[in-house]
Amino acid sequence: MTTPAPGPRADAIPRSPTIGGALRAGASDLFYNSWRVVPANLLLGAGLVLVLWTWATFGAVAAAVVAAPLAAPLAGLVRLGAMATRGRDVNLSDVADPVRAEPVAILATGAAFALATLVLVTNLATGLLLGGVVAWAIATAAGWGIVLVVMLGFALWPLAVDPVRAGTPWMARVRLAGLLVLAHPGRIGGLALVLSVILVASTVVVVALLTVSVGLVALVACRYVLPAADRLEAVLGQRAEAGVDAGKIRA
Repeated sequence: MTTPAPGPRADAIPRSPTIGGALRAGASDLFYNSWRVVPANLLLGAGLVLVLWTWATFGAVAAAVVAAPLAAPLAGLVRLGAMATRGRDVNLSDVADPVRAEPVAILATGAAFALATLVLVTNLATGLLLGGVVAWAIATAAGWGIVLVVMLGFALWPLAVDPVRAGTPWMARVRLAGLLVLAHPGRIGGLALVLSVILVASTVVVVALLTVSVGLVALVACRYVLPAADRLEAVLGQRAEAGVDAGKIRA
């Protein structure tokens, strides 16, 4: 007689995070670590201003080239959020840890996001300008592609600099980010929407964009993504164990 495989134990799976809870926790992290977050935000904000100036002056391709190295300060800023989320001491020197430990992976990821954004934005603009059924179909696909890239970016960077996953292969972190987006498209999409609104709204007050808004977004993303990824890994791990146990019983 075959015994059914046991399901995941509820007490062994971390609680599902909420966007509201992540916003509150991220705001608290910003309050207690503002003197660490603001300098890192200033560095990244200056880079973003340079990207916008390059785009206006030399075009999108040049802007993408300038944007790729910003992965280094971005990873450092998100690292502060990851350290706070994991309950570890947060130091300004943590900003340099990701690029010091994995410079090739960090910069290659930044280049990949910059290239993908360049191609998708170009296709979107071209499709809208040309008009016609085929052009609009291309524009629609590019628009959804941009949404997917934004969602994957918000999911990946916290996992990429998570101190708990420091020994995990880089591609395994990328796969986990992809699984998180696939498993919870509505939740990750909602998180990406809220954080994007914060960033867009802060462009009205440039000082906010340069000093705190990107840092707040990084802190909130870590507070949501890392617990969500922990929960997903726990569920997948328990399902795998249940499958192995069932196989042994059948054998």
